[in-house]
Amino acid sequence: MNNANVHAEATAGSVIYGDPFTAQLLALASRVARTDVTVLIGGASGTGKEVLARYLHETSLRSAAPFVAFNCACLPESMVEDLLFGHEKGAFTGAVQRFHGYFEQADGGTLFLDEVGELPPSVQAKLLRVLQEREFTPLGSTKPQKTQFRLLAATNRNLKGDVATGRFREDLYYRLNIFPLQLKPLRERPGDIIPLARAMVNKHQYISGAMRLGDSAVAALRAYDWPGNVRELENVIQRAMVIADGSILQAEHLGLDTGLPVENNFIPMTLPVTDPPPSTNEEANDAPESLADWRVAQEAELIMATLRDTPTKMAAAAKLGISERTLRYKLARLRDSGQAMVGV
Repeated sequence: MNNANVHAEATAGSVIYGDPFTAQLLALASRVARTDVTVLIGGASGTGKEVLARYLHETSLRSAAPFVAFNCACLPESMVEDLLFGHEKGAFTGAVQRFHGYFEQADGGTLFLDEVGELPPSVQAKLLRVLQEREFTPLGSTKPQKTQFRLLAATNRNLKGDVATGRFREDLYYRLNIFPLQLKPLRERPGDIIPLARAMVNKHQYISGAMRLGDSAVAALRAYDWPGNVRELENVIQRAMVIADGSILQAEHLGLDTGLPVENNFIPMTLPVTDPPPSTNEEANDAPESLADWRVAQEAELIMATLRDTPTKMAAAAKLGISERTLRYKLARLRDSGQAMVGV
């Protein structure tokens, strides 16, 4: 692979890349994808582990069959087991009909277990048995069922270290770690940053229409360290598209602390400021007293307009590029100041 191809902006299925490391990783992934070998994908949170898993499925011989993704974290042990194994009608209180678990749903296709290191110990043992015997028994049933899925797993933990401390089963670790693929943090594959950012601008055109990255935005994106990886990049792009006034995203819309020299540094993200309209004498007493007040008023107007145009607070938060929790906080501030109705 020559350097021109490596550094060019490219796509491979659902993966967008431009860095030599990612190009080499995808070349390796495309080879293992054609087999049924179990793959363990490692990498920090937000680096794109599920995207790589989907690429493995899309380029495999099972691509026409289901891709079933399951996040193993933050669920009670009983719920994890139920979702994976399924249950028969009447297996427990509330089981009013049969549920086909993910082992069954993925039959013939690919099962992706994200954050596999978070599986409870008892479920680890049962997963190992399924991988060894290629059969499982739904909750409330006595009849084992055969399944033939290809397993992909991902983790942001050091599973080998967890094996040493007894947190993760050693036999399951070696069953999963047949072919490891490790994703680097975004800062260590800088060639991916701009291709990904441009793709995200296109993806989120619903926010503010067609836009493009300006030169200062490109420089800021390259200079930033990206501790939150690809997930943080997407959040920044969405937020900037809400903030930008026009069709070009510039550095000031991103609000990144890049550490560039003062003459090239970028101001923290604020809403674009326009000159206030001239006030009549009657309006003079209500005019903002300072530029800061004017910005607050603009933010309030943008929030209220977005709430009017979107069906839910969750949708409004997504359109504004902020979390729903942040939106609730801002609304509380607006209600306290009398700028929003109590019911909003």
